[in-house]
Amino acid sequence: MSQNKKNKVIKIEQVSDGYKIFYETPQKNLLAYTIHYGLLNFTEKELANTNKIGDYNAVYIEDSIIYAKDMSLWEKLVYIMIKSYCNINYEAYPSIELLENAAGHSHTTIIEAIDKLAEKGTIFAIRSRRRNGTDQRYINNLYKFKKANDSEYLTYIPLNLVFCRSLNINSKMLYIFLLAKAKNGYMVTVTKEELKEYLCVRTWDTVKKHIEILHRLGFIYTYCNTTKGPEKEKGIRFLLRRICPKELMITDEDIENIIGTEAVS
Repeated sequence: MSQNKKNKVIKIEQVSDGYKIFYETPQKNLLAYTIHYGLLNFTEKELANTNKIGDYNAVYIEDSIIYAKDMSLWEKLVYIMIKSYCNINYEAYPSIELLENAAGHSHTTIIEAIDKLAEKGTIFAIRSRRRNGTDQRYINNLYKFKKANDSEYLTYIPLNLVFCRSLNINSKMLYIFLLAKAKNGYMVTVTKEELKEYLCVRTWDTVKKHIEILHRLGFIYTYCNTTKGPEKEKGIRFLLRRICPKELMITDEDIENIIGTEAVS
């Protein structure tokens, strides 16, 4: 889904049936193509994940968790991972090994994040089952979640990202942050400073590395600077791919039907 890196994306605009992407070729020609809204939705094949519960391919997460200043990125991700196993009673009981193996993150890191979440009252953890013999680690925890406030916005996060073993914590949380900013749309504009602050990094090059990884894996369709001149370094516009309701989901064959390229006058 990523565009050839030799073509520089200049601008992204929303049009009646989707988004128009303007780009410059190595020969300095300005061209554009349109991608329909539906082609920005993940397909069933892309959403396939052995960690999904029942027919769930995504989990609703409170924006207050995503934006929380007093929670680390690890705490936020572990909260999201555990909540993806939640039942209708707001309870979940995945084992630490299941979380560790599913997402590829370390046992110790997950335990530490759970302890922090429990200390803050973000989740209520009941540790009730120990292993046999000399191994005194817990097999299962029971986690209880608070019901989200009816007035709070919830962001729908795909599990193929949450449990992606090819992505580290920063890349995962960057995409989740962009999803929350985009609300129900596909296009979002944020500043470089916002992104650096959210990921707690000092240099833009570090953020750009995560953007490029998400771009290559198809979570970010494309992106560009939003302004020209002295302000150009401040704003970045992203066109995201995201999950949609199953009845609107396209097939993999539909991806082939992108509208042709046209010259810009």
